[in-house]
Amino acid sequence: MRKQLIIGITAAIIGAGALSAGLASAKDGWDHYGERHEGGHHGKYEQMDGKHSAMRMTMMTEKLNLTDEQQTQMQELFKSKQGRMQNQRGSMRDMHNALRDLDVNAADYDQQVADLVTKAQEKTAQMIQMRAQQKKAMFAILTPEQQQTFMEMRPEKPRH
Repeated sequence: MRKQLIIGITAAIIGAGALSAGLASAKDGWDHYGERHEGGHHGKYEQMDGKHSAMRMTMMTEKLNLTDEQQTQMQELFKSKQGRMQNQRGSMRDMHNALRDLDVNAADYDQQVADLVTKAQEKTAQMIQMRAQQKKAMFAILTPEQQQTFMEMRPEKPRH
């Protein structure tokens, strides 16, 4: 029972971490939400976000023929996303640290692990919901033709 619980929390945290790491370390290409990344590393992500935002807007403007108004709306949307994602990454980092710091010999160790699993599941759900809302808001700015073009720009990713 204890081993399964440890495996469960580890899998949940790794999955949530992989989700946030995927955003931070996306290789050359468009991600699902209109962001273009040229390489990347976790530590550099926040430092280079301004550069990425400018590149993202330039590419989207060119490929989608965005109007000035659409560009302004997209910039505001991406700026709001940046703060929320930084908060989420911080929360995930805190959970990783909490798991690392748990005392395996504590009487309530299993309960502490179960609590972390629940928190990790909640954070992962929040992250997925934020990304879905971001896409919905972005598509509300784009015309149907631009939406179609955007979907065609996305790189094909192999399904596992």
